[in-house]
Amino acid sequence: MGGLVVKKAYIVGKHDPEFSGIVSQVYGIVFLATPHRGSQYAKVLNNILSTAPMGAPPKAYVASLDSQSEALQDINEQFRIVEKESGTLGYPQEMSNPLNADHHTICKFQHREDPNYLTVKNTLKLWADRLEGKVSKTQPYAPKLTPSHVNITNTIVISMLGIREAAEEELNVRRSNVAEGTCQWITQRRELATWIESVNNPQGSSIFWLIALPATGKTTLSTVIIDHLQFLGKSCQYSFISSDHQTRRTSAYCLRSIATQLAVSNAEFGSRLLTLHEETGLAFKSQNQPLKIIWEKIFEGIIFKMKYSHPLYWVIDAVDEADQQSLLVNFFNKMQPITPIGVLFASRPVKIPPLPFRNASPITLFLSEADYHDDIHTYVQRSGEAVLPENEEVQAEVTKEILDKASGSFLWVRFALETLERNWHTEDDIPELKVALQPDFTGFIRLEETIVDICGHFVSVSSSKVSMIHITARDFLLKKDHEHIPYINSREAHTHIAETCLQHLSNDDWRRVFKQFQHPFSPSGKDERQNRLLLAEQGHPFLGYATCYWAFHVSKAHLSSNTLVDTLQDFLNGYSLSWIEAIALSQNLRYLTRSAQYLKAYVKRMSRIRDAAPFDSPISLTFSPDQLPLIIKSWANDFVRIVGKFGTNLVQSPSSIHKLIPPFCPRASMIGETFGTNRELALTVTGLQYDDWNDCLASVSVGEDLMANRLLAADTYFLVIVSSEGSVFVWFTDTCERARVILHQEYVTSMVLDGSQSLVATTGTHTFRIWDISSGEEMHRIQKTGQALTMSIAFGAKASEFLVGLDDSSVTCFNLSTLQQQSVFQPKTPSALVQNCPKTMVFSPDRKKVTMAWRGKPPVVWDLSAYQAPYPQLCRTTKPTDALCAPESLQWLPSGDSLLILCQNTMVVEWRLYDEEQIEYSHIQPREMAISQDGNFLLTCDHVGTMSVWMFPRLSLIYRLINENEFIRCLTFSSDGQRFYDIRGSTCNVWEPDALVRADEESLEDQSSVGDLSMATEPVLRSDESSQCQVTALAVDSLDHYFCVGRDDGTVTIQGASDGKRLRKVYSHSNTSAVIILYWSASGRYMVSGDDSGRIIAKRLEVKEDAKWTVFAILDIRLPETVQQFVFSHDEKLLLVSTLTTDRVWSMKTRKEICSKRWGFPQSRRWILHPFKPSLLIWIDPKEVHTYTWSTLEHSDPVEIPAKDPSTPTRSPCIPQVLTPSHPSQNRIVQWISLTENKQNIIFETLPSTGHTSTRSSSGLHLEILSTTDLRLQHPHTLATDCMADLVGQVKRLIGTYQDTIVFLDYDYWICTWRIESVVLDIKRHFFLPRDWLNGGTLQMAWLNRHGTFFCPKYGDVAIVRGGLRP
Repeated sequence: MGGLVVKKAYIVGKHDPEFSGIVSQVYGIVFLATPHRGSQYAKVLNNILSTAPMGAPPKAYVASLDSQSEALQDINEQFRIVEKESGTLGYPQEMSNPLNADHHTICKFQHREDPNYLTVKNTLKLWADRLEGKVSKTQPYAPKLTPSHVNITNTIVISMLGIREAAEEELNVRRSNVAEGTCQWITQRRELATWIESVNNPQGSSIFWLIALPATGKTTLSTVIIDHLQFLGKSCQYSFISSDHQTRRTSAYCLRSIATQLAVSNAEFGSRLLTLHEETGLAFKSQNQPLKIIWEKIFEGIIFKMKYSHPLYWVIDAVDEADQQSLLVNFFNKMQPITPIGVLFASRPVKIPPLPFRNASPITLFLSEADYHDDIHTYVQRSGEAVLPENEEVQAEVTKEILDKASGSFLWVRFALETLERNWHTEDDIPELKVALQPDFTGFIRLEETIVDICGHFVSVSSSKVSMIHITARDFLLKKDHEHIPYINSREAHTHIAETCLQHLSNDDWRRVFKQFQHPFSPSGKDERQNRLLLAEQGHPFLGYATCYWAFHVSKAHLSSNTLVDTLQDFLNGYSLSWIEAIALSQNLRYLTRSAQYLKAYVKRMSRIRDAAPFDSPISLTFSPDQLPLIIKSWANDFVRIVGKFGTNLVQSPSSIHKLIPPFCPRASMIGETFGTNRELALTVTGLQYDDWNDCLASVSVGEDLMANRLLAADTYFLVIVSSEGSVFVWFTDTCERARVILHQEYVTSMVLDGSQSLVATTGTHTFRIWDISSGEEMHRIQKTGQALTMSIAFGAKASEFLVGLDDSSVTCFNLSTLQQQSVFQPKTPSALVQNCPKTMVFSPDRKKVTMAWRGKPPVVWDLSAYQAPYPQLCRTTKPTDALCAPESLQWLPSGDSLLILCQNTMVVEWRLYDEEQIEYSHIQPREMAISQDGNFLLTCDHVGTMSVWMFPRLSLIYRLINENEFIRCLTFSSDGQRFYDIRGSTCNVWEPDALVRADEESLEDQSSVGDLSMATEPVLRSDESSQCQVTALAVDSLDHYFCVGRDDGTVTIQGASDGKRLRKVYSHSNTSAVIILYWSASGRYMVSGDDSGRIIAKRLEVKEDAKWTVFAILDIRLPETVQQFVFSHDEKLLLVSTLTTDRVWSMKTRKEICSKRWGFPQSRRWILHPFKPSLLIWIDPKEVHTYTWSTLEHSDPVEIPAKDPSTPTRSPCIPQVLTPSHPSQNRIVQWISLTENKQNIIFETLPSTGHTSTRSSSGLHLEILSTTDLRLQHPHTLATDCMADLVGQVKRLIGTYQDTIVFLDYDYWICTWRIESVVLDIKRHFFLPRDWLNGGTLQMAWLNRHGTFFCPKYGDVAIVRGGLRP
């Protein structure tokens, strides 16, 4: 009782001002034989008291000692809460040690050598040393931290590593399973003591394997070892892996958990981790985060490079249940930290790998039944006394029977005892049990107990989370063989869970719930990229799981379930947009693409079953069996396209999925068909020819005036080189959002990724540089020496090696740790083979071989490991004119056993090195080619831009994207083989054809339903939209009824503004010339155009009837320069034709030139009608404003515009940094000009001059606002303009003016408006454009009419967006 009284006194004193000062000085309390959890003997004692002579009544304080006492539970809970609030006691650093004594002798020691005395004394000494600072505190979650450190820890744990549950909570659960008096023997084992001591010994082993059979208490032993290490003052971090837990089963979670514990206990590591997050934006909370990235960034990048004051000890329980067991163990085996680190693995029997780079072997302890027989006996004996009737014979008989059948399994013993406890009933117990288990399973008072009862102890409930009691229990329930059917049908279970998830998500209230967590747009600061779904989960705990995993359960469900099909259909048709909004709130759109893959796996199973037994296929009440797979597959395609085309904007504005995205979806897509015609949508999109998605996910640009040269794709990023600028542009693969620009600042010729795809090496003219892709930080720089040209670069077989192949045929290996030359491979080749520099050189995937080729010679392969090997392996040829003697490109297959050779005559040859076999493929005929990382596919493009995907081993065609007029400079596959990329000019296109077989789909499917994957299928043929006749010029009428387009084939047509339908071809230039400028007069009577040869055609139009015109010729002339601008006078009698050096005025009536001005040198001006004087024109250039008369082009005195700061304004932090070419600040041109509808302001845009007649670049843009008030003065001496530097920071491209607002496209591709004369932050976002609409030419021609209708050319079509600017 004394210990319980002390605990209660501590609680009372903590909250009493009179005693709180004393209590605050308590460092620890030693409890000797205190029944913290009560005792089953309390009830016995009260029975004795009640039956004793004198009839003494039962004592209340004795009843409080019962194991089920509410008073005792209350004290324990309050004591625990107090400990959590206090950082000085170190809870739950509870040290539990057995003492050989009873209550009378527990504190009466015999002598100084008494083991009980030594145990208590050592505990007190340890605490004293800690108070004096001799021993560091190692409690993972109770360090002495300043408030700033606490904030850092919270940021790391919650925002970066995504570990929601504190590790000590899991440890406390495990501690509660340690029966008193058991498992302490493990701390005395010699093997454990040797490992603890050898961790700090360079010659010792840092790896310890604890091996035992399943269900024999390995997790409990791991818990005792953790407590023992902490008792010894060791810094110990741990992870309990659980195969039945959705997150704890992953090796990534294990590493993240260890890093979290270490970050909280070590402020320096926490600070470095936070710095990594802040500098790179890198977070590791995603369950899909590659394990290698976490290991290299956190462990190798930070933990192993830090010097700690003491060794670290990591305990990893159930490592055999991890999803990537071998990779995780291999990582720990190869670790080379500065500070010693010991790792203990607890596992079922597995093959133990050796330790590389070390002399010592792992320490291994194989446990037998004899090791834990006494523990089982003690556990059964003590538990049996509480469970069984108070009959010694019955207890002894049952105990013996349990021990005989246990076979060393703690788990079986636990099941048996718990079953006895709940089922050892008297006749009076039965009615009570029947009442507790109501037939309808409602109204439960203790749901956790009911779950355990119903599930037969196969599950455990801890912290409101249900999980399997052990992996063997799962295996037992799901086991299926020829003799037994499974106790649980996995298909039925997945079906039920899928239906439950879908029903939970099919609720109209979700939109209202999610609305609370939307963040308004702020142009002045960063977008808050936090997981807002977590906030929504606080009131809806099942929301997160249902959102992320419903599709997984669907993929595993019964195909014969009509209920699931109907539930799924109702969800997709009614609530899929709310689900997408939930995912967008989580900021992790990979759940969306992952769900699409699961749905496609479900459809593939469905299709195979249908093909095998069409009459047995599930039949929906709404759709036929043939329609159903196509419909579900179409939804999956929609989800993928949503991420690629709108990913960035969806994350910024999750609610946009309801009103802004559906109108941009094709009419035949499921989202477009289901939600795109909703009458509530104010936004409409018409004019596009294609009714369904094309295969292009997105198009991104390096800058309209730049040329992309090389391309690479990693897991998280794809990268494009701009050689001339010495830059590498980096985009995220999931949202196609630009991440950063890496500046090498030299002409860059090549780049290559390392094995983890986290580093990229670039080759400049003077240096090799290695960069961290996630941060853009330069990690290493190697200076070039000598005059030899670099032919190839690669990261070596070891992480510290970097290979450089030169045109003298040598290969140099550099050590990245020292940045010094490590070795040189110089092949000795016969003069008949090598007479000049090699044309190409490529390293093998394992970096152990290198292949080279010379002009007129076949390829050869050298073994780099044999530094003195004089003879390479030669590709066999039959004659000097053999195609193999003219190799253009060499590529290794990922296996390293074969080489793919592209010959000059477009022949492709597979050279199988070990078989000396050559296989020719004459049907491919590529110009460029790339092989997928898994070696399954070959991607090619020909000389006209047609791209094809071929499947190994026969290179059969599975997909072709037909093009006829595009030059593709480079192409590559994504790392998972699901996408491919190409670069054309300044644009990188991202393609994801549905016909491309997905490498990870097989793992999503049930293998029992997988048929012949090699079954031949017809190739999918698609036409690339860019192969159409391109729109090259655009003009609109004033009534919003029609618009006209000029194309690259010289035609000029009129099309309807309501649907984009072509109404009439008006006229045509030469079919070899492209129309580059087009103007339609305000009255609609005149149309004038100019082409790229300088030809000008003007026509007069007369409307005969609706949508029919009569066309009359006015002008057809050719000028020595192309036209920059057309301007009609107010009465449309005169036409101004402006070229770079000349301005001419033509009469529409006489069809003659009436005046002209030849300036003699290029001008940077634009013209605009005078808003108040019809007889005048206004000339505006970056420095001056002139007024001219229409009839003579004579002007008054020039008015100078005050000089502005020529430097490009610094953009707001929320705008990504854009690389801009350098231009002389004084050479600027007016690129665009407009008069506001109220005629109060002239808006014009100036850009740096590139020397071309027009530019597509927006780099260096200045926005000027010129008030027209001063134009009313007869002779203005100064003319005030306002250079809106802050607003320019938001503007990627000016679109036009609408009423009294400026309309522009921002850097996130939103169409925005800014009301003139309002504050700069008063920017309103209206809608955004799909990423595959965006390229320099598209934006240059985009037009906004005075009705607010937005016209945007897209290859051969013009998209028409209405209602987008409505308030």
